[in-house]
This record gives sequence, structure tokens and C-alpha cells, in this order.
Amino acid sequence: MRVVITLIVVVFFAACMEAPNVNMQQVAHGQQLYEIHCANCHQLDGKGIARIIPPLLNADYILKNRNLLPKIIRNGMQQRIFINRIIYQQKMPNNNKLTDAEITALVNFVEFRFAKSTQLLSADSVKNLLNK
Repeated sequence: MRVVITLIVVVFFAACMEAPNVNMQQVAHGQQLYEIHCANCHQLDGKGIARIIPPLLNADYILKNRNLLPKIIRNGMQQRIFINRIIYQQKMPNNNKLTDAEITALVNFVEFRFAKSTQLLSADSVKNLLNK
């Protein structure tokens, strides 16, 4: 039920704003994937967990490193990371069972919801980034 309400709200706000590069169906799919694969650590609101799990909400790292996001999701992350001038050292597990299309939807949801970006990545861009 929460997912349905959230999807309605997302679609409503998308209809009210100009976002020509946003595929709301893909963002909604990305939200479902986020709730399954990411929200346990990064939380539904994207605020992370204290100084253990980094936030995604308003994280400077997302827009500065957007081309790394697909690989981070697929392969995880082992090194420490600076987000909003705070060091995070918790290892992020990989999600190597997600398809390229699922990673595209997930990255685009994270960018749209937490970084307020309307310039989302195409499936071809994500595929190219994953193959580098």
C-alpha cells in the first residue's frame, strides 16, 4: 500500500513540474528496487545511518560522481568515502545479480529522488559505464 501511495505522489509531482528527461515509470521501478536492495542500509528517506552508512539525500557525492554509481551498485564499494565532508568506512556489498536495466532504474531513482536531478542516465550510458 505504501508503494502505491508513493507512486501516486511521485507521478502527481512529476506531472506538475517540467522534467523532459525523466521517465517516471522507470523512476517508479527504481523506487521498488531501492526499497528491496538499498533501503535497509540507506533508509527509505535516504538519510543513511548516523556516521556508519552514508546518506543519499542531498549527498554531494552523487552528482560529483554520477558516472561511478552504476559500478558502485553492481560491484559494491570497499574503500572509505567522503560525503558532505564526513568519512564513511562501512563496506557496501555488491548487487551483481541486478540487470543493467535494473541498475539504470535504480540510479535514476536515486538521482531523481535524493539529488533532485532531472538529467537522468540512459540505459546505453549505464551499459557503457558498466563495461568500462
